[in-house]
Amino acid sequence: MRRSPRFFSRRLTARERLVYGAATFWFLTVSAALVWPLYTPFARVRPFVLGVPFALAFLAGVLIASFAAGVALYRWESRRGFLDRDVSD
Repeated sequence: MRRSPRFFSRRLTARERLVYGAATFWFLTVSAALVWPLYTPFARVRPFVLGVPFALAFLAGVLIASFAAGVALYRWESRRGFLDRDVSD
């Protein structure tokens, strides 16, 4: 029996939909913020943030925040037991 990934399941609770929706929104927003039209306001050298140019600090901050969001989603799924279930054939 082939099962679809949990993200596309029709049996998600309202809280699960909220968490997955927020994670999806975050990663799509971050992806859009790192390309030309949305990155332009942050693509400058000054002011310096902790001794590095603002553009580099923005990229580092987005990278750290995305990593934290991924870890938080992993831990949330782990606590709820989603990672223990077998989804393969």
